[in-house]
Amino acid sequence: MNTYRAERDIQADPATVASIIVNIGELADWNPALIATRTNDRVAILDHPYSVSTRIPGRATLTYVQANADRIVWRLEAGGSVETGEWDLYPRGRETRVVHTMTHGGALFTLMQRAMAPVPTWRLDRLQQRAEARASSTGIS
Repeated sequence: MNTYRAERDIQADPATVASIIVNIGELADWNPALIATRTNDRVAILDHPYSVSTRIPGRATLTYVQANADRIVWRLEAGGSVETGEWDLYPRGRETRVVHTMTHGGALFTLMQRAMAPVPTWRLDRLQQRAEARASSTGIS
């Protein structure tokens, strides 16, 4: 198992950040691992395996296994390997500290470990842009 972690203070409240992470319909817009999600759902249904297209050829599914105000966890299965993606949200005044951890298991992800190391930071970069834009447009932060 390989674990990668990054954290960031985002100028948005935890509810705004969480709403972006659980929006399965827009996840591929900011998650660099995904090309597309095949759903009309706006909010992911827990324990429902969503068919997704990833940068890895072949069939892939993403399942949200936990989603609440301060913690979101998903499981991505692709190419015979598994990613557990964890998002922990900590309110810090007008900001939210977001800690993103991904744990990979399986031969394919082991072979790709060097390429995977920056992924949590890339995800946080894009999540931050989206959350701060939404917070500033709604006046919530």
